[in-house]
Amino acid sequence: MSASEYRRPIRIPVCLWMRLLPDLHRRGGNGESGAFMFGRPKDPTRKVLSYVCYDDLDPNAYQGGAIAFHGQGHAALWKHCREQGLEVLCDVHTHPGPYVEQSNIDMRHPMLPIVGHIALIVPNFARTAWWSLRTVGVYEYLGNFQWRTHAPGPRRCVRLSLW
Repeated sequence: MSASEYRRPIRIPVCLWMRLLPDLHRRGGNGESGAFMFGRPKDPTRKVLSYVCYDDLDPNAYQGGAIAFHGQGHAALWKHCREQGLEVLCDVHTHPGPYVEQSNIDMRHPMLPIVGHIALIVPNFARTAWWSLRTVGVYEYLGNFQWRTHAPGPRRCVRLSLW
């Protein structure tokens, strides 16, 4: 049984999503960018409260136009979680153009290789609709470099919410 089969959906407030998309676009420019999204540990609502962009944790994360998240970034990520009393609910990164399928690099290098972790892929370097996740790729890590794709629809494991 996967994490998505017994957990409530992750809820991303629209106002947070509206701030995140331009932030990702600005930071990535003409290259990929990304962020981790956080909520309270063991909160049954699974509401995203904040995010931190990869380059805030690892200043070298965007060199070369693609994402390369290093050990220092992971150390900073776990420190942030401890200090703020948060847990990672999911991560998000951008792709060029409308393509939101996982690349071979995405599949072989999950940001958090933890079974049940959710990864989102946003098209057009985050120049996309802020009011919908319909064009966003959503993937669940199953372990051993295997992923489940979550198609758009009412049962999707990540949803936008008003608050």
